[in-house]
Amino acid sequence: MNFQFTDICFITNDVLRLRAFYEAVFGVKAEGDEMHSGISIDGLTLVFDHIDIADQNPAFSYVEAGGANNVIVGFNVDDADAEYRRLLRLGVQMLNEPTDHPWGARSFQFKDPDGNILNFRSIPGENYI
Repeated sequence: MNFQFTDICFITNDVLRLRAFYEAVFGVKAEGDEMHSGISIDGLTLVFDHIDIADQNPAFSYVEAGGANNVIVGFNVDDADAEYRRLLRLGVQMLNEPTDHPWGARSFQFKDPDGNILNFRSIPGENYI
C-alpha cells in the first residue's frame, strides 16, 4: 500500500476568521472563500471548511466551541521562544510558556479562535523522537 499525507481539515462556523488567524501565525496567504479555504506550509496543507459543508456528510458531528481538545497539531520551528513572543504580540491565546522536555524538545501550546490546540516546538539536538 502507498499512503500520502495531504492535509489537516478544520471544520468551523467562520472560515474567514480561522483562515485569517492561520495566515497571521504562519505568514502565508490563503486561497479560497468563506466556505472552503486552505493554506500550504512546506508541503502541508491546512484546510478550513464551513460547518455547512461538513453537515452534508451525516458521518460528521460538528461540536461548536471548544475545539477538538483531544488532538494537538504540532509544528517544528527554529526558535520556540522567538515564536512565543511573536504570537503573544498577535494576541494569541497561550496555554503555557515555552518549556524544556526530557526528550529534547522545547515547546509551547496555544489555541486558535475555535479552540483547536497547536504546538510549536524547537529541537536543539538531533535525538528527538
